[in-house]
Amino acid sequence: MSTNETKKVLQTEVDYSKKVLEVKNLKKHFYIGAGKTKITNRAVDDVTFDIYKREVFGLVGESGCGKTTTGRTIINLYKPTDGDIYLNGRRIGAGIATQVSNIAKIKKDLKQNILNLDSRKLAISNLKKELNSKLADIAYQKRIKARDLKEQVAVVKQDIEHYHTQVFNTKNVYTLDVESIKYKFTLDKTELLDLTINKSQNEQDNELAIAKTKFNKKLEGLKESAALDKEVIQQRIADLKTEYEHEVKEIHAKFKDLIVASEAARVHKSTVKQLITDKKNQMKKDLAARKEQFEKDMNAISKPNYEAVKQKISALNLAHKVEVAALNEQAKTLKAQYKEKIVAVPKVVVNETEKAQIAEKIAMLKQTAKAEIEVQKAEIVKIKEIYKGSDSTVSAGDMQMIFQDPISSLNPRMTVKEIIGEGLTVQGISSKDEIDKKVKEVLRLVGLAPEYATRYPHEFSGGQRQRIGIARALIMNPTMIIADEPISALDVSIRAQVINLLTHLKEELDLTILFIAHDLSVVRFFCDRIAVMYAGKIVELASSEDLFKNPIHPYTKSLLSAIPQPDPDYEKGRKRTSYNPRQHDYRHDKPAMREVSKDHFVYLNQQEFDALKK
Repeated sequence: MSTNETKKVLQTEVDYSKKVLEVKNLKKHFYIGAGKTKITNRAVDDVTFDIYKREVFGLVGESGCGKTTTGRTIINLYKPTDGDIYLNGRRIGAGIATQVSNIAKIKKDLKQNILNLDSRKLAISNLKKELNSKLADIAYQKRIKARDLKEQVAVVKQDIEHYHTQVFNTKNVYTLDVESIKYKFTLDKTELLDLTINKSQNEQDNELAIAKTKFNKKLEGLKESAALDKEVIQQRIADLKTEYEHEVKEIHAKFKDLIVASEAARVHKSTVKQLITDKKNQMKKDLAARKEQFEKDMNAISKPNYEAVKQKISALNLAHKVEVAALNEQAKTLKAQYKEKIVAVPKVVVNETEKAQIAEKIAMLKQTAKAEIEVQKAEIVKIKEIYKGSDSTVSAGDMQMIFQDPISSLNPRMTVKEIIGEGLTVQGISSKDEIDKKVKEVLRLVGLAPEYATRYPHEFSGGQRQRIGIARALIMNPTMIIADEPISALDVSIRAQVINLLTHLKEELDLTILFIAHDLSVVRFFCDRIAVMYAGKIVELASSEDLFKNPIHPYTKSLLSAIPQPDPDYEKGRKRTSYNPRQHDYRHDKPAMREVSKDHFVYLNQQEFDALKK
């Protein structure tokens, strides 16, 4: 192998000694509503991973698992809720949730520490906590009983619901049958009335009417003509009348024999009238028979005992009221008991010296807490400054994103040149010649002709539009690209072209790629390592070969079982593995990413980890 070939091979290998991207405890939460109705959607929840030089790192999972949100948060399209993002050693993004939480904890601890200095207040506080805990248990029991009542009432009402469903279905079928019988009579009547009509005569009359209309329009035009002499007009009118009379004779000759034949086949009106009467009588008989059957069907439906159901529901409501009243009485008794306990807490008499000592301790606690809060606030200010500093501007050039939809990600009112060169303009490059030169270079790089620069996005195919998106990312000369499902909106043949293009660009430009996708068959052969996401968390992370050869997490196994194979015999026997998150018991033994083998990490709790090792 030549020196140049050796150098090229080395350039395509992953350099695991150099981290390009570091994502630490990244969180991105979206909030809906406010106050008590506020809902938190944990789109990305505590995600950690590193990407190394020249690596293609795959992020896979079903739609809604948080893949795209992770990519958009890394590139700062979304501000992180918490965690840190480092690109080439520079901190380019961070969230402040940890600092906000730390400030709240410092304040809470301060309050508790001050409380600990007063034994009476501490005892009263503990008694109140005990009371609130017991009242919360009672409130929980009331909610459970309310839910049980609702379920029991639903069971009691099942007969009524079933009865109403049967009645509705029976009436609906009867209505449809009646409409069908009436519609059939209408069709038969129309067919019979058609037998009394000489259709050839009707066709002749229609053609004569058309010929007459055309003659009258031409005649009217001649009479209103101001450009012709009177003699010329009269001559043309005479010719027009001759032409019209000739056309009328031809129409009569055309339909003469047809009218005679049709007249011979025509049925007399009296006969048709009798046939229609017979059909109508038959319809009435059919309707009467269907009505009789409907009444039988309705009578066959057993009616529920409304009074018995009402009594059962009343009994259930009464029993529920008794239970709730007992719980309310229990809560009332608890409040009275704890009120007595609180009153009985002895007062502590302290002298002036002890008061001074307590005041001094409180001042020290407040001072310490204030200093700790200032540290957290300074960190918040530091995080906010990240997005205003030069590092943010530099990172905008170092890391670019290829978006999922090649249509909606391109501005339809901008030319290709304007779309691709916009990043250069934002970075402060204003030279038109320089922008033109770089746009043409990058278009050639992605396999598009430089002449395309003056066109608009709608003039390209899906694969070409995706190449334009890739060119827009590459013109900034980034060290890393986030490819957000760049092939999901494309045909299979075009997908191969885009993957081959990305492979070529990775080798030629020494790129690192975060490849977001849900097509595991593509990820398997394109990525060096793969992280599997579920519900905002990474549940498994390993090399591509190791993940497909030895999947461990149940969700990963479920995903892999869904991959179709180009083998009919295999497909006939292929069994899908479903994943149920309730199979894990994480109430007390909390899960974490654990290394089950070299560089193979799985989201497990200690019990699952121990079972796996056995």
